Amino acid sequence: MKIFDLDKTNAIKVDNYNSLGFYINRITSIDSKVMINFAHLEPNGIIGSHKASVNQMLIVVSGAGWVKSDNNPFIPITKNQVIFFNAGELHETKSDNGMTALIIESPDLKDDFLV
Repeated sequence: MKIFDLDKTNAIKVDNYNSLGFYINRITSIDSKVMINFAHLEPNGIIGSHKASVNQMLIVVSGAGWVKSDNNPFIPITKNQVIFFNAGELHETKSDNGMTALIIESPDLKDDFLV
């Protein structure tokens, strides 16, 4: 058994797409097709607007924030919610008070089981 710490102090700062207060812990990749990361978004943090390179799930673990897709207005999100972005979908995420989330990316990722 191995135990890994996903604390922000072990994370990589990400500033792509004009992101601010955004940190990632790389968890694993599977056959170069699936990436699983743990994200930290600080208070007033932003994951800047960008197109999803592949299908993507953002699973909110703690805190709350806002997401928007394409030119739509921001929608509130909170703990225990899953946001699915299709490949090519322009999206942005932000948080007023901070948020952590699991991010899963894969061209084969589907939202079939989500209700």
